[in-house]
Amino acid sequence: MSLRTGSMGALRVALLSATVIGGLPALAAAQESAAPQAASQGDTLDAVVVTGFKQSYANAVRAKKNAIEITDGISSDGLGRFPDLNVGEALQRIPGVQINREAEGRDATINLRGMPGEYARNTLNGQSFAGPALLRDNQGSPLGAFNSDIFSAFVIQKSPMANTVSGGLSGNVDLQIAPALSRKDGGFAKLSYEHNTLGDLNAPAATLGYNKHLTDDLAVFGTIAYKKENFRRDTIRLNNYDYLTSAMTGLAPTQFNAAYGQYFSPTACALSATSYCRSLGQALGLSQANASPYVTSNTGSKGTNGVWANSAIRQYTRMNVGKVWSGSAGFEWKPNDNTKIGLIGFKTDRNLPDTTQYFMINYVAPSSTPGAGTVITPTGTPIQTNDGRYLYESYTFNNINALSSTRLYSQRQKSDGVIGNVDWSNEDWRFAGALTLSSGSNASVETEVDVNNYTRPGGNGVSGSITTGLDDIGGFQYTTSPTPQNAIASGQTWTWGGANDPTSFYNNGTSANSTNQIQIQGTESFAKNELNSVALDVERFVSLGPIKSVQAGVRLEREKYVSTGYRVYAYGAQLSKITSSMMITAPFVKDFMGGSVDGYSHNWQVLNVHDFLDAVRPVTPYQSGGLSTQGFNIQYADSSYYDKNFTNENDINQFYVQAKYDTQIFGHGVRGNFGGRYEDTDNTITTLDRVTPPTDSIGSPNDFKTDEYKNKYHYFLPSAIFVADVTDDLILRGAYYKTYVRPHPRQYSPSTKVNPAQILNNSLSSGSVNVYDVSVAIGNNKLRPYLAESFDLSLEWYNRPNGLISLAYFRKNITGRIASTSDPALLCPADGSTWGFGALSWDGTYCNATSLSSASKQVHVNASGAYNLDKKTTVEGVEFNIQQNLDFLPGFLANLGGSFNYAYTMSKSPAIAPFPGISKHNVNVIGYYETPKYGVRMVYNYRSDYPLNANGTYTGGARSVKPRGQLDLSASYNVTDNFTLSLDAYNLTNAKRFEYENDHRVSRWVDYDGRTYTLTARATF
Repeated sequence: MSLRTGSMGALRVALLSATVIGGLPALAAAQESAAPQAASQGDTLDAVVVTGFKQSYANAVRAKKNAIEITDGISSDGLGRFPDLNVGEALQRIPGVQINREAEGRDATINLRGMPGEYARNTLNGQSFAGPALLRDNQGSPLGAFNSDIFSAFVIQKSPMANTVSGGLSGNVDLQIAPALSRKDGGFAKLSYEHNTLGDLNAPAATLGYNKHLTDDLAVFGTIAYKKENFRRDTIRLNNYDYLTSAMTGLAPTQFNAAYGQYFSPTACALSATSYCRSLGQALGLSQANASPYVTSNTGSKGTNGVWANSAIRQYTRMNVGKVWSGSAGFEWKPNDNTKIGLIGFKTDRNLPDTTQYFMINYVAPSSTPGAGTVITPTGTPIQTNDGRYLYESYTFNNINALSSTRLYSQRQKSDGVIGNVDWSNEDWRFAGALTLSSGSNASVETEVDVNNYTRPGGNGVSGSITTGLDDIGGFQYTTSPTPQNAIASGQTWTWGGANDPTSFYNNGTSANSTNQIQIQGTESFAKNELNSVALDVERFVSLGPIKSVQAGVRLEREKYVSTGYRVYAYGAQLSKITSSMMITAPFVKDFMGGSVDGYSHNWQVLNVHDFLDAVRPVTPYQSGGLSTQGFNIQYADSSYYDKNFTNENDINQFYVQAKYDTQIFGHGVRGNFGGRYEDTDNTITTLDRVTPPTDSIGSPNDFKTDEYKNKYHYFLPSAIFVADVTDDLILRGAYYKTYVRPHPRQYSPSTKVNPAQILNNSLSSGSVNVYDVSVAIGNNKLRPYLAESFDLSLEWYNRPNGLISLAYFRKNITGRIASTSDPALLCPADGSTWGFGALSWDGTYCNATSLSSASKQVHVNASGAYNLDKKTTVEGVEFNIQQNLDFLPGFLANLGGSFNYAYTMSKSPAIAPFPGISKHNVNVIGYYETPKYGVRMVYNYRSDYPLNANGTYTGGARSVKPRGQLDLSASYNVTDNFTLSLDAYNLTNAKRFEYENDHRVSRWVDYDGRTYTLTARATF
């Protein structure tokens, strides 16, 4: 059962011969080729490696040692699999890689060296390719779109050479498919069965693969993999916290001051983004002068940051249902000793058409008249949080806005392509060429139906209580009455809300006269990506002192990203056909959060959304508008239409030259390379520009014209890497290089969009002055890439065969990061620009349209935009890794082995644009016990807290994620030489993901996935 490795020299030959044009260490090829070479040569043995966990880790150590650049990697375990739930879970075992568990639906996006996923470049066998097109910035590639069974290894290249595909500011993530000639003949079949404890859900999977040498010099392979996806995530979201007001509590000014005035400032507050100061006047909805009579010695006696309570509660379940088909195939031919020709094709299709989101969304909706809207009554004593606010954990409520939202959230991610390689070499020259033809797409189609028992004068009859639990979600308590909270009645007459309320239907003519509202809306977002490239590479082997070769190449690449998107609305839906039976008790209400939260509300109703949508369609088209893919009217006035419909094309020319050297300094071997890469890019954006302001909330496709914008930029990217053999087993590596990342296409908003509608701002308006908001989205068609100057240093001690102890340091100085801002100090031009609001003035807090304002009216211009920061961001860190097989121990202890890696990462960035997603501490502890008959592996991953982007339907301070640890287990048993059973268990610690705002007790979001078990049978033939 054991496989003997060849000498290190033989392995080096295998690695070099299998290296693709991109220059990455071919871990996949080494894994497949090392064993048969050793068997045929009968060389002196370095170690004995069994097929399994030991082989996987040993392959990674060998590839790392033989690489020039600083890399880390992981290969399949010899059973043709990665014993992890998905590609992202496997990659997080590598130092410096963190999985983003906030990505729903097991998209398996990752951060590399702490930086968001878009800062890394995904490659396939060293070549760029079109993966599933990204739908937003700060979103890494959804690696969950690929079945990991089609890959042989993953390599993280942290210090790219001049000949490496650019675009990976944090590094390149190379997905490797071993070439045909390096594979051993034979096939395998694998059947798996996944069980998710949350919801007691099951999902089968199957993979079939075959490799065949037709002759000694011609081989083919193919792999096809199927997996059903059937899993669930439960979430409690506390979407917003508000300070108490007299309107919210239903108290008169004097009563409010007596009850809560001690937490509010007696004088006006200077508002800023970082201050929580709240005045009594703000809480009473009065100007400072009108609030003065209510100020007493009680006012501000305990604090001035206000007393707060949660004001928006969501219970949420997402059901992910669908399937993934992935495949790879290829051939490789060696017509003579000097030439290799290969072709690899791949395809993946992740289709989740029945993914559904179920929300119970209740929120506090006070009226400007105290007591006419939602009224809450806090209970207990408020606590003081570390940002100076006081916070109530519990309150009772009446007339809360009570909404059930059911959203069919279909997802589809696709990628396919071919990569062809030709390589010719002799003692003096090497010529190589690569051709890539690839495409990818991503579709996210949300169709939302809301049934709302909304807050109204006189009350809607909904009452209850909530306790957030602060930083212990186990203490969450939530009740509402009556039961059911939400219902729809058969045979009612529903009236459309009109052009300025286009998503709504009401059950009694108008909003004022009705008791129920049904909203039909949604967002459809599509992106297609094409990437085609050709690369030519030539290397001349020389003996010019230490210089051993000079290498140069050219790469021509064309990228085309096509975005489509819009919002939809309710007009024309046939609500006469809906029935009361379409609303049911949530089917998961009995085991919500897997029993880890006892106090959630069971008074939760959801729609049978398929029955509802089938009943209300087909809809009647609205005037000259069009229908969406789901058959609903498109809302042209919404920003999603003019922001999401565009084409972004890049024509890229790349040239590089580098010299490789190998010499002796003071008796120590030193090798490496130095060179540079020149790239120029022609960027063309074709987008919509609004020429006619919308007259209502619907708009028209005739409101737009098409504009074209062109950008051109070029960069020279130097790089230098050295590898010093301090001893035979101690290696010092260093690297210096520059690289950059092009803006994500959806970071562009080329045309400035002005919404002149004046929206009353109730929170700022007072009895004497009404405040209105208008909005401007500033165009940014001249965005530039963000660049980094990087330094890496790594000391690696290969203390024994297949053993490694390493310490690496890195530093990246990033310039030109793209940031979004709405700071009026930056975005309030005195001349009003061309926005149509006349002269503007900034009063230190707001941007005012002076010509539109008067003594009783103020108009605030709220502008937002994205731009390249002129201040740098620094990211630096240390990565420690120790990996050992303990086969030097006596007896059964020789079967032990393991790995420990730790990454410490810090960033310094401008205060206006903090860097999201960076955990200071990331730890993996891996231990295994393996014999020729069976093996067991346990992995514990820990990630410390990290900040998130402030986006989505959330307000308040920026959110952060609490530290989280997870324990996984893998076990395998070789029933025969050709048949293996394995069991994998994930999240044995039953860990949750917990978000908070400034203080752990200001809880915002808790995700629960439960445990997952996978039983797998694998046969080889």
